[in-house]
Amino acid sequence: MKAGSFSTKTSNTMRKLLLLFGMCIYYWSQLFAQTEEDGGIIKGVITTSDNKPAASVTVQIKELRRSTITDDNGGFIFKNARAGKHTIEVTSIGFARIEKAVTIEAGQTAAVQIQLTVNAEQLAEILVSSDRKSYIADKVSPSLRLNADLVEVPQNITVAGKQTLTDMGMLTKSEISRISSAVTKSYGSDLDLEIQIRGFNSTFGTFRNGIGGPIWWNAQEDASMIERVEFVKGPAGFMIANSEPGGLINVVTKQPTHQRTAEVGFGVGSWNLVRTYVDLGGELVKDGKFTCRLNLGAERRNDYYQFGEFYRFWICPVVSYEFDINTSLTYEFNYVKAAAQENAHQSITINGDLEKLPIDLAINDPNNPKFWGANLYNKLTLKHRFNDNWAFTAQAAYVTNDWDGTTMFLQGINATKDTLNRFNYYSDWTGNLTNLQLFMDGKFNTGPRAEHKVLVGIDYGQGNEGSEEGFVWENNPFPLSIKEPIYYLAKDTLTTFNDRGSWLDANRWQSLYVQDHLKLFNRVVVTLAGRFTHLTTGQNYLDPATAQYEVSDNKFTPRLGLTFLFTKDISAYALHDESFLAQHGTIYGGGRLPPLTGRNNEVGVKIFLFKRQLSINASVYDIKKNDVGTGDPDHPGYSLKTGQIRSQGVDVDIAGRINSNLFINANYAYVDARITKDEDKTIVGLQNPGTCNNLANLWLKYLINSGVFKGLGFGAGYQYTDKRCAVNPNQNFQDGVKYLPAYSLFDAAVSYSTGRFNIGFNIYNIANNRYAAGGFWSHPSQEYVFYSGIPTNFRLQTTIKLQ
Repeated sequence: MKAGSFSTKTSNTMRKLLLLFGMCIYYWSQLFAQTEEDGGIIKGVITTSDNKPAASVTVQIKELRRSTITDDNGGFIFKNARAGKHTIEVTSIGFARIEKAVTIEAGQTAAVQIQLTVNAEQLAEILVSSDRKSYIADKVSPSLRLNADLVEVPQNITVAGKQTLTDMGMLTKSEISRISSAVTKSYGSDLDLEIQIRGFNSTFGTFRNGIGGPIWWNAQEDASMIERVEFVKGPAGFMIANSEPGGLINVVTKQPTHQRTAEVGFGVGSWNLVRTYVDLGGELVKDGKFTCRLNLGAERRNDYYQFGEFYRFWICPVVSYEFDINTSLTYEFNYVKAAAQENAHQSITINGDLEKLPIDLAINDPNNPKFWGANLYNKLTLKHRFNDNWAFTAQAAYVTNDWDGTTMFLQGINATKDTLNRFNYYSDWTGNLTNLQLFMDGKFNTGPRAEHKVLVGIDYGQGNEGSEEGFVWENNPFPLSIKEPIYYLAKDTLTTFNDRGSWLDANRWQSLYVQDHLKLFNRVVVTLAGRFTHLTTGQNYLDPATAQYEVSDNKFTPRLGLTFLFTKDISAYALHDESFLAQHGTIYGGGRLPPLTGRNNEVGVKIFLFKRQLSINASVYDIKKNDVGTGDPDHPGYSLKTGQIRSQGVDVDIAGRINSNLFINANYAYVDARITKDEDKTIVGLQNPGTCNNLANLWLKYLINSGVFKGLGFGAGYQYTDKRCAVNPNQNFQDGVKYLPAYSLFDAAVSYSTGRFNIGFNIYNIANNRYAAGGFWSHPSQEYVFYSGIPTNFRLQTTIKLQ
C-alpha cells in the first residue's frame, strides 16, 4: 500500500468517524429531550453552615440512583426525573449523609435547598481529601475480586486513575509502565508489546477487567477507554490459574453509570498527529433500569522515521440492565484495530555509537503491506447481591486477537559499516481466549473480634494462539545502503517467502480458589488461600522435526499472608505466594518443557498520609521462577530447559496529593534478576535478558486552585532506566555480558481546566536524547541492534464535557 493511498484511506476513516460522532451526540440529545417530556426537574442549591455556596458536593436521587456534582455556586439540577416521591441525598467524605424528601410532578420544577453541617473552610479541607482519588485509590476494582481496603491486603498493589493518564498526556496502554515501580516495556509500541514486571516477562499478565491469560493483546487500549490501571506485583492467584510470578496489569475500562455523561476529546501533536473521541453514557430509559456507555474514536499520525504511518480506531459500547437494586446483567464489547509501518523502529550501533545511524532511516520497505492488529473483546457479567454481606458474580468472556502483515527487520551490518543487512518477515497470527469465572464473596464474624471476608472462585479457560509465518533471510537478501538507500522494491520480491511454517499452542485449565481474609481485633489480618489447577497444554508445529503433544498437569498453589495494622492508615505485611503457568516447547531427544512454577516471598509497608491524600507503598521481595525454557540454538524448533531465574529487589511507590496544590507520582525499583540454576554452568549468574537493575520515575504537577488563574497547572516528569542486559543464554552469549546504555528522559506539561473544559500541552524527551528502548547484541556484526527511543515530541489535547 502506497503512502498516498494510506493517507486517503485513513482520512476517509476519520471523516466517517467524525460523522458518526456527530450522529451519536445528536441521537443522545434527542433521546434525552424526548424522555424529559414525561418527567420533571429538580433544581436546588446547597450551602455550608455559614451560608456560603457548597461546591463540588455529590448530590443523588436515591431511588433513581442518579447523581451529579454541585457547581461553583452550590447549584445542581436533575432533568428528566421520574414523577413521584423521591429522596435527595447529599454525601461527601468528612460529614454525615444528609437526606431530604422531594415530590416531583411531570413537567414541573421542584426547588430544593439544603444546608450542610460544616462551614466553608471545613468543606474546603474535606474536598481536598476526597479529591485524592484523582491519583490514588483505597480499593481495587471489583474485577480484582479483593473486597478489602488496600491497606489490609498483603501485597504491593498500586492503582492509577484516569487523571494520572490525562496529566501525563498518555494515549495508550503501551505508555503506562512509568506509572508504577518495577514495570518496564522491553519491546513493542502501538500494536503488540512485551512487559516486564520485577524482572520477569509478564506479557501474558496483561488483563482487561479481570479477563486475561496466555494471549497477546495485538491492539492496545486507547487511553480514552480506560477508567483506571491496577498494578499487582508478584503472583496473583486470586485472579487466575495461569499467572506469572512477576505480576500483572489490569486495565479497567469505562462502565455504564446512571449519571449522564457526554464528553468529546480532540488532540494534535508531532508528526501530524490527529485524534478524536467521544464518550457517552447514562440511562437509556426513564425508569433507570437500562444504562449504557459508548466510547469510540480514531487516531492518525505519521512517525519520526521515513514512511512511518499509523492509525487506530475503536468502538466500545457497554450496556447494563438492572433487574432490581440487587441484580444486574452487563454486556461489554470492545473492537480496536490499528495499523503501523513498523511496530517498533529498529536501528543499529556503528562502532558502538547509538547516534551514528540517522534516527529517521527507514528499515522497512514502503511497498511492504503494513502490519495491522485487531482486538475483539466480549464480556457478559451477572452480579447478584443476596444481602449486605454476600454477593455472587458470574462472567463469561470471549476474546480474539489478530496480527497480520509483512515487515523487515535488521540482521546486522556489513564489515565496512556502510550497508545494513535486512530480512523480510511475514506473519498471519491469531489468538483467542474463552474464559468463564464464577465467584462468591461474603463476610461473617466468628466472634466479636474476628471478621472473615471469604472469596470462593471457579475458573475455566481455554486459550489458543498460532501463526502462519514466512521468512527470507539467507545471504542478506535485502541490503540497504546507509548513504544511498533504495526503497520501493519490486512487490513480487517482497511476497515470496522460501522459509515457511506454522504453529499452534493451546492451553486449557480448570481451577478452584478459596481465600479467607481474617481480621482479628481490628489489628491483625491473616490471609489463608489456595488454588488447585488442572492444566492441559498442547502444541502442534507443522514441522516433521518438531514433536506434537497434549499433556495434563495438576498443581496446588498456596497463598499465605499476614498484615499488622498500626492504624487504619498504616500497615506492615508479609506474604508467601506461588504461581503456575503453562510452558510450550519440546526438548531435542525427547520430552517437553514442564509448566513454569514460581514462588514469591515478600514483606512490605503501606502508608496513607494527609487524610488519605497520599499513599506510600514499599516492599522487598525474593521471587524464584523454575523450569524456564529457551530456544535451542543447535536444534531449531526445539527448546532448552535453562533451570531457574531468581529476582530479588525493592519497590517503592509514592502517589497522591501532598497539599491542595501539589500532586506526585514517583516510584523506584531495584531489580536483580539472574539465572541461578542451569545445566550450562557458564551462564549461571547471567542477568535475565532485557532487565536492568534500577528504574526510577517522577511526575510532579502544581495546580493553582484559587484566584484569577484557578485551574492552571504545570507538570514536570523524569524517567531513568539503568543499563539493560542485551544477551540471551544459548543465543548471543559468545562475547560475554553486554549491556544497552542507561538513559534519562525529561518531560514537561502545562494545562488549564474548568468544570467542563480541559486542555493540556505535553512535551516529551525535552533534551532530545537518543536512547535504546530495548534490543540485543548481534554477535556476527559486533554491534547492538536496538529499538529507537522516540525523539522530542509534543501533544496538545483537549476535552469538553457536554454533560
